[in-house]
Amino acid sequence: MRKNRLFRASVFAILLTFFLLPAGAHATDVTVVCPGQSINAALAALPQNGPNTITVTGTCNEDVSLTDVLALTIIAGAGGAKIVQPQDSNTFDIVRSQNITLQNLEIAGVPGSTLGFGGFGVNIAEASDVRILGRDIHDNEGGGVLGNNSSLLSLRNTNIHNNTPGDGLDAANGSTADVRLTTIQNNGCSGLVRCYNFGFGGGVGVFVGRQSSAVFRNNNLIQNNGDIGIWARVLSTVTFAGDTTKTTVIQGHNIDGILIQEGAHLQFFAPALIQGNGVGCPPETPIPCGGIFATENATVEFLGFGTITGNHGAGVFVEQGTNLHLGGGVTISNNTGDGVHIRRISIGDFTAIPGSSFGNNTITGNGGASVFCDARSLGIGNLSTFSNVRCGEN
Repeated sequence: MRKNRLFRASVFAILLTFFLLPAGAHATDVTVVCPGQSINAALAALPQNGPNTITVTGTCNEDVSLTDVLALTIIAGAGGAKIVQPQDSNTFDIVRSQNITLQNLEIAGVPGSTLGFGGFGVNIAEASDVRILGRDIHDNEGGGVLGNNSSLLSLRNTNIHNNTPGDGLDAANGSTADVRLTTIQNNGCSGLVRCYNFGFGGGVGVFVGRQSSAVFRNNNLIQNNGDIGIWARVLSTVTFAGDTTKTTVIQGHNIDGILIQEGAHLQFFAPALIQGNGVGCPPETPIPCGGIFATENATVEFLGFGTITGNHGAGVFVEQGTNLHLGGGVTISNNTGDGVHIRRISIGDFTAIPGSSFGNNTITGNGGASVFCDARSLGIGNLSTFSNVRCGEN
C-alpha cells in the first residue's frame, strides 16, 4: 500500500512540474543569413505551432510559404532584411495560419515574364491572421498586400508603394484590414478599362470587396494611386476611426478619392481629408470625377468629421438609391463642381446628429451649386444655411 502511495505521489509531482513550465519554454529562435541560407528551409525545421521567431539578415530570393502555421514572427536583423520574390511568384504566401508577424522587412517584387503579371508582395488567404509592422513593400506587379477569404490583416507603420499595375492593398471575400500610420502611394495604374485585369480593384490604392472591411486609424496617407484612392464594393465597409486628433489623407488620384458602390458603406468617425482628386479626369471616364462618388444603394455617413476640398468635380456625388448623411462638422469647399450632388432616387440628409457638439456643416466656395438634387431625389434638413441650393431640378 505504501509503495502505491509513493507511486501516485511521484506521478502527481511529474504532472505538476509539466503544467508549471513557463509558456515560452518551447519557443524556438533561429537566424537566417542570406544569401546562402533559406527562410523556407528554416520553416521546415521548426514545429508548426510556435511561438517561433526567425531573424533574417541580407537579401533572400524566395517565395516564403506558410501553411497551417501558428505563432510565428519573421523579423529583420540589425543589418536589415530584403525578401525578393522569384519571377511570377508572390514574395509571401500565407494560408490557414494565425498569429503571424512580419516585422521591419523590405518585401520586393520583380517584373513578370508577361508585362503586368508579376506576383503579390504578401498574399494572405483562408482565414489567416497576419500583422505587418513597419518597413517597405514595393514593386510587386500583382499588388502590395492581399487579404483574402475571411483573413485578418493589421498594418502598422508600413510604406506600400510602386506596386503597379496592381493595387496597393486589397481586402476581399469577407476579410478585414486594420490600417494605422501607413502610407499607400504610387500604386495601381491609370485607365479603368485598361487596368481592370490588374489587382482586385483594377489597379487602385485600396480595394475592399465582397463583404470585407477596412478601418483607417490615426495618421495615414493614401496618395497618387492611379485613378482611385479607395474603392469599396458589394456590401463592404470603409471606416475612418480612432484618435480624433489624427487624420487620414486621400489625395492626388485621377478620377476619385473614394468610390463606394453596390451596397457598400463609408463611415467617418474620425477626421479624413479628401483633396486634390479628379485632377487627371479623362473625358471618357465612365464615372463622375471628384472627391467621393457613391452609387448603387451605397451609404455615406459623416458623423462629425470630414473635409472634402479642392477636388476636380463634385465634392460628394451620390446616385442610384444612395443615402448620404452629413451629421454636422463637415466641410465641403473649393471643389470645381457642386459641393454635394444628389441624383437618381438618392437622399441627402443634412441634419446634425441630435445632442452632438459637431456644429453645422460648411459647404462653400464650390464651382457649382452648394447642394444640387434632381427632381427624383430628396434633400432633408435646413438647406437655407447654404447659398446656391438647387433642388428639385431636372
